[in-house]
Amino acid sequence: MIAQAQISAPGPSRQPIRSNWEFRQAHTGTWRPTPMPVSVHTALLQAGQIEDPYYRDNEEKVQWIEQEDWEFQCSFTIDEATFQRKHIELVFKGLDTYAHVYLNDSLILETDNMFRTWKADIKKYALAGANKLHVYFESPVKKVAADWAALGYELPGGVRTMSRKAQFHYGWDWGPRLVGCGILKLPELLSWDDFILENLYITPQRLSEKEAVMVARFRYRSDFEGPVTLLFREGKRKSVEDRKFYPGVHEDSVTYTVENPRLWWCNGMGEPYLYDFSVEVKRNGHSLEKVDVRSGIRTIELVTDPDPSGKSFYFKLNGKPIFAKGANYIPQDMFQDRVSPEHYKRLLDDATAANMNMLRVWGGGIYEDELFYQFCDARGILVWQDFMYACAMYPGNGKFLKTAAAEAFDQLERLRQHPCIALWCGNNENNEAWHHWGWQMQFNEAQRTQIWRDYRTLFNDILPTYVSNYGGGVPYWESSPQFGRGNPKSNVEGDSHYWGVWHDEEPFEVFDKKVPRFMSEYGFQSFPDWATLEACTQPEDRELESKVMLNHQKHPRGNTLIAEYLKRDFRIPKNFEDFVSLSQVLQAEGMRRGIEAHRRNKPYCMGTLYWQLNDVWPVASWSSIDYYGRWKALHYYVRNVYRPVVALPIVEDDILKIYASSDLPADTTLTLQVRTLSFEGQKLNDVTLAGLVVHPDSSRMIWQGYLKTMLGKHKPEDAVVEIVLKNADGKNLHRRLFYLTPIRKLALPRTTVNLQVTQVNDGYQITLQSPKLAKNVCLSTATEGRFSDNYFDLLPDERKTILFKTDRILDTPQSAFQVKHIQQTYDR
Repeated sequence: MIAQAQISAPGPSRQPIRSNWEFRQAHTGTWRPTPMPVSVHTALLQAGQIEDPYYRDNEEKVQWIEQEDWEFQCSFTIDEATFQRKHIELVFKGLDTYAHVYLNDSLILETDNMFRTWKADIKKYALAGANKLHVYFESPVKKVAADWAALGYELPGGVRTMSRKAQFHYGWDWGPRLVGCGILKLPELLSWDDFILENLYITPQRLSEKEAVMVARFRYRSDFEGPVTLLFREGKRKSVEDRKFYPGVHEDSVTYTVENPRLWWCNGMGEPYLYDFSVEVKRNGHSLEKVDVRSGIRTIELVTDPDPSGKSFYFKLNGKPIFAKGANYIPQDMFQDRVSPEHYKRLLDDATAANMNMLRVWGGGIYEDELFYQFCDARGILVWQDFMYACAMYPGNGKFLKTAAAEAFDQLERLRQHPCIALWCGNNENNEAWHHWGWQMQFNEAQRTQIWRDYRTLFNDILPTYVSNYGGGVPYWESSPQFGRGNPKSNVEGDSHYWGVWHDEEPFEVFDKKVPRFMSEYGFQSFPDWATLEACTQPEDRELESKVMLNHQKHPRGNTLIAEYLKRDFRIPKNFEDFVSLSQVLQAEGMRRGIEAHRRNKPYCMGTLYWQLNDVWPVASWSSIDYYGRWKALHYYVRNVYRPVVALPIVEDDILKIYASSDLPADTTLTLQVRTLSFEGQKLNDVTLAGLVVHPDSSRMIWQGYLKTMLGKHKPEDAVVEIVLKNADGKNLHRRLFYLTPIRKLALPRTTVNLQVTQVNDGYQITLQSPKLAKNVCLSTATEGRFSDNYFDLLPDERKTILFKTDRILDTPQSAFQVKHIQQTYDR
């Protein structure tokens, strides 16, 4: 009876500890209640002990927090049934960073890496009934001070390099310095008796059109020796295999064949189909544990083959080349405990809506929450995953390398099940910086040798070995970029970060010439939505060079660069609000030029990931979506230029050349319409060509015309070219309005945009019309919601209808919306 009771006992139990938590500054008297999970800054903010660090210049007022130690504690109950189990553990997945964990006044754990999963066996410390959990965090700055001093030199990147903690916490050129600590995920009470499954990983062993032989690999911990039955299920079908398990920690596997497999594809290439698998272990007919896995069947390759121009750099998904369209992703908040499931859903929906198929998770942030990767799996968004090292050189002592290796193991095992994972990259810009940013000049020869040896140990030895052994066949790339922009190789092999535009003040036209094999970083700044600025400033702050506005601009030359580029391409706006709006148009126009150059040069260039998708706080930055989720002009532009089939115009030697590029998996037959109009609506030229075929893995010129022929005697300053691509069924695939001179030189007419507002189920339908050309029509409202389109051009007498999606009911809809176009920002 005893043996039977042990066999039929329930499987492992995992209970999040949600008890009433409290916190305090270490060794002070007052404990204050706090929600959980939490970071120290948000705990203090919710307790009313600090002001919002994002508001005005409050960031300066909270810098003292990083110098202090902090304590968190709670009482939780272990019921009798749990207490009687053979194994009881506490599991922590979000301890940031230097924690001493006590249970009932006994030290059970010390941590030094926020990216690791930490477990403590608490069987001998736990009590039936009430238990006290106490977490003491040391100051991350003070903790490493002695080790930093002992180095004998200062590593590039500063003191942050000593800690396996999110590097952006220490400040970046788009984010504040808010170095804290906290419990960023709920701790978990794990209890079990004789058996537990660990890290189930299901992957195709052999794959063809007819079948996918899947293998489920797993690790188990067992207290018994004896026969078991393994059941591998997919839907209502299953395979059954017998095994003998042994005491201790072991690895095993079970196979299953999926007939006529449906493959996982990225956005735009097909359906990101996901299977629901499960693996169950039974002993004497009783279930020991059952684990469910949702995953896709796919193969992924990084192709870097020599070719006549240098070396290729592109991804193959299920054997087919992919042109990567996307952006660089950074954390969504300085405080991860504030990022909700709805935040993840909304941002990944926004990426999908913009026709993206890849995001790069940048190496100065965090390995993201499981939800992020689940949403990417479901939406067909490939993930270029950096290890969390950025813009620095890191120590190479045994203690650091040991925790770095454990971190890599944890994250590789955690993420390898996700079909979205396409690449593991060692670091962001460390290699380029060491060779081209002048870092080596501050060290003697022995120090340089040591620092580079430490680099190679981590990024050329440990990490690629771990990826090879535990990454599930996903490729590894040492550093992004492979070569810096000062190296001629950066345009002919590897991936490239091109910052000649912005940092070097080169004009946007350079994007047409500096085309790499894969552009993994490039960008241009703009200000966030005006409503976002209103939320973090006072009226007196809203000036370009005010103290508060400069605090929300972290690049030392940011505002100056925006103003300089704006002066080149636009006329000076009337006021700061117009300057903010035009900065977004400037960013969108410039970045579109870069994206078009990359797509025009397919397949030489096979990817474009701009910097950056999102923000961590309200700030002037390179993002296309601001901190509050408001689309900037760039995101609307990206949605259009990332469409599967696009027209890509460029003027060379007074000839307009129109290229077409398709990311569809098969040949596409197109009809091209090219119409030239004056800003008053006069038709100057009209051309239609049918039967044009565009292949999926290339870009080709489909039409060219002399500007003189297109314009007649008309001036280019008063003309717009409308380019439309249609498929064989007459459906519009892409529309591009193209101008023949810089915006600053356009003779934009004075005109009034009329709008009619009608309430509909999802919000309000807005119909706009203008008798003359209205460039970059910008709609705004004080009501929370989103416009289905914005910053668009209206041709003369064109009627355009958009949706403002909101759940609010407006008393006076017609007056709730404001409209402005570029000509109305002119100071005349």
